[in-house]
Amino acid sequence: MKLNSKRLLDTFVQLVQIDSESFTEKKIQEFVSKELKKIGCRVMVDKAGSKFDTNARGNVLGFLPGTVASQPFVLVAHLDTVRPGRGVKPQVKKDCVTSDGTTILGADDKAGVAIILEVLRVLQEQKIPHPPVEVLFTLCEERGMYGSKNLDYRKLKGREGLILDNEEVGELLIQGPRVNDIKVEVIGLAAHAGVCPEKGISALEVAAYALSHIKLGRIDKETVANFGVVQGGQVTNIVMDRCTLLGEARSLSDRKLDIQTAQMKRAFEQAVKHFTRRIDGRVCKPKINFSVSTRYAAVCVSKSHPIVSSVLAAAKRLHLPLRLASSGGGCDANVLSGLGFTLPNLGVGVRDCHTVKEKLILKEFYAAFELVLSTVTAYRKK
Repeated sequence: MKLNSKRLLDTFVQLVQIDSESFTEKKIQEFVSKELKKIGCRVMVDKAGSKFDTNARGNVLGFLPGTVASQPFVLVAHLDTVRPGRGVKPQVKKDCVTSDGTTILGADDKAGVAIILEVLRVLQEQKIPHPPVEVLFTLCEERGMYGSKNLDYRKLKGREGLILDNEEVGELLIQGPRVNDIKVEVIGLAAHAGVCPEKGISALEVAAYALSHIKLGRIDKETVANFGVVQGGQVTNIVMDRCTLLGEARSLSDRKLDIQTAQMKRAFEQAVKHFTRRIDGRVCKPKINFSVSTRYAAVCVSKSHPIVSSVLAAAKRLHLPLRLASSGGGCDANVLSGLGFTLPNLGVGVRDCHTVKEKLILKEFYAAFELVLSTVTAYRKK
């Protein structure tokens, strides 16, 4: 299995020069569709793009027939980039690739896209025995994983594989948090703040009391919580009668996340009791609307899962150190995990993602390609 490093790098350089900020992925969707067809894949573009505001039609799915009997191996990367990602001018250096400093590079995640395309090319050209390979290139991962959330996942027969959307090639992410989005509406009682403030109930005070009884920030090594947005009030001489708080809690443990979310809700319920009082002879109390929605599921792949063992075995064959790790962030793997997919997240050699200092370490980039190719070719599942 020979590495064509020049072609792999050329593909990457070509990809990063295609503008594809989130919601504007049409050109790169069309490019990868054509490349997959050239390689010999059956290609499908779903209708996910009709479900949110993007100029692309949908996620791109590629199907390469296998030459050995096995369930398909799934490879996933996303097509969009963060801003500023227009007019990228890649600077190829001896050991890395950067932008010219005015934009991001887009190695997150076009390094993953390039590796997947090259793996497919090598499998075909060198006639290496391999299982069926199913490719998923998603839209709008960076702005909420809208592509994977609107994927018709039934089009994919495989349920195991790799997502290529991590930084260091020596790290395989097998855990990622489930995230609860929390919205709290606090309804107090308005009154003139200069004339009769005692006749009001400040929604802001209610919220502040609740927050003072919630543990936020780092809860434990698996769990964090935060309120990042507070909105309310109109003028300074009216006791604030309404405010809204937006926050989140995330954890690698579903049980711990449920406990933290319940504790946050309970603190607001206790605040209602604390601020209930008689005003002009009647009992007045604030109201709380506490709503929770799951942003995405947790990734929890066992260390002993066959797909993890396969990647570790491939790394050993290549004499590549590889550690198993967890992440506090989310990616398409979280959404797909909730749909029944098992997709550890492999690093591709990127550093300083989401900044104009972003770079791709070529040694790691090439190593990631070899690791993916070795893992795919050895995969067998009846």
